[in-house]
Amino acid sequence: MSPKAPAPGLLLLSSEQMAELDRRTIEEVGVPGSVLMESAATACVQVLLESFRAQTADGVSVLCGPGNNGGDGLAIARQLAQQGIEVDVLMLGPADRLRGDAATQAERARACGLSLQALDEPWKARGVLVDALFGTGLARTIDGVAAHAIEALNESHRNGTPVLSVDIPSGISGSSGARLGSAVHADITVSFHAAKRGHFLYPGREHRGELVVADIGIPAERWPGLTANALRLLDGASLAQRLPRGPETSHKGSFGHVLVAAGGPGKAGAARLCAEAALRAGAGLVTLALPEALAPDSVAEMAPEVMIERIPGTSDGCLSPASADALVELAATRQALAIGPGIGTAEETRKAVLDVLERVEVPHVVDADALNCLAAAGLPTHANKAERVLTPHPGEMRRLLRLPEDQPLVDRLSAVRQLAREGRSVALLKGASSLVADPEGTIWLNATGNPGMATAGSGDVLTGMIGALLARGLGGSEAATTGALWHGLAGDHAARVLGQPSMMASDILTQLGPSWLAASQGQVSSSIRTVPTSGERAP
Repeated sequence: MSPKAPAPGLLLLSSEQMAELDRRTIEEVGVPGSVLMESAATACVQVLLESFRAQTADGVSVLCGPGNNGGDGLAIARQLAQQGIEVDVLMLGPADRLRGDAATQAERARACGLSLQALDEPWKARGVLVDALFGTGLARTIDGVAAHAIEALNESHRNGTPVLSVDIPSGISGSSGARLGSAVHADITVSFHAAKRGHFLYPGREHRGELVVADIGIPAERWPGLTANALRLLDGASLAQRLPRGPETSHKGSFGHVLVAAGGPGKAGAARLCAEAALRAGAGLVTLALPEALAPDSVAEMAPEVMIERIPGTSDGCLSPASADALVELAATRQALAIGPGIGTAEETRKAVLDVLERVEVPHVVDADALNCLAAAGLPTHANKAERVLTPHPGEMRRLLRLPEDQPLVDRLSAVRQLAREGRSVALLKGASSLVADPEGTIWLNATGNPGMATAGSGDVLTGMIGALLARGLGGSEAATTGALWHGLAGDHAARVLGQPSMMASDILTQLGPSWLAASQGQVSSSIRTVPTSGERAP
């Protein structure tokens, strides 16, 4: 294959990458850790006052842990006190055990007149709670006094006290988003330099509230290799820059022709959703290939813009080995193929799918039943030059990777990377915070979408969209990332119009146009708010 340049995206760093950036900034650039800590605190204070100034009339409680996250909290407490706000500082462990910059911040806090109270003593939440217990470096399960403190904090939060978390909600893994025992639920999280993986991977995403990223002066551009393989964020605000625009003299042939192989007995809806989504996503022409024996009334409600080609198949209207030649021949005169939704997995259909995928020479997207056909054959290596996009949900992913059906797909990042590498394809793992990986190891995370999209046919719409984007000339990773982004954005629009419980896949389809229009008019906000550099800037 010869993939085009991968789609860009904002960096989502692992805990290890962030720790190394900190180290290099301090040791190689020469920016003192105390300067970075002071800048981080200034950013948190700025966000806290912008968001909760009225509540600070009742004071602020700052919960500080035993490491640098606690040092950030001590600096926050001192800066708030210097602005005349009443502050309680609640320490997890004795302050005299703090080391380095955190110990310096404790001395400064005492010099400012603040008393440092132990968290194992009775305490009462003030008007705002600041969670500075544990940062992104946490790698152990929280228990004991720390767990009780988090439970008390969350109880206050449930009773209406706003919570701001420093860097990441305490108890959430910065690299995986996993809960490490008890975990804070925040209204706002202020992260430093860049967002972390745990801010967007579940369940961490459910805990962090609004995400604000503060530039505190870490010059990551000095070490491009360090973040070369970082997870990248797909953000709704970037959609308008992703679709290719044709010249004023464009015609329907300028935007590509998609061949759709979808549908079967009782599954005409899958074919319709896929084909019509390809049109709505900008394909100039769409042809739906259907077995000859499939009843005509199964496509009676198809949009009139969709062309129909009848091909050989089984007597009950499924694909058969005789279908393969026709599909390969039809695909040769189109720019992309979308195959899989609703075709079934009977033995004859599996043979047809494997034959087509071995011989097809145009970019193609493989979904649903076609994925299960691949899985039954053991995911044969994709050897031809045509770009391939695989779009499994978690169950299909388990089958493709030969994992037990009852085994939870805990490490989604590793799974999608493995499928892309072993299948020599672009892989799109659907679900909350869907992931896209290319064979070279780059992974993107999609921030758009909502639970209302977990409905029959939603994936069929995405398949048609990716087929259209491939036909319009996007490379595999570009088509998959743009399709996931746009699909989720359309789902978010549908949820606002109808409410999540009432959503159907056809609602996502009808919102493709409005969501694209909103993005092109700058009406889609980013999932990350940023604040500018505070304090000393590294050279």
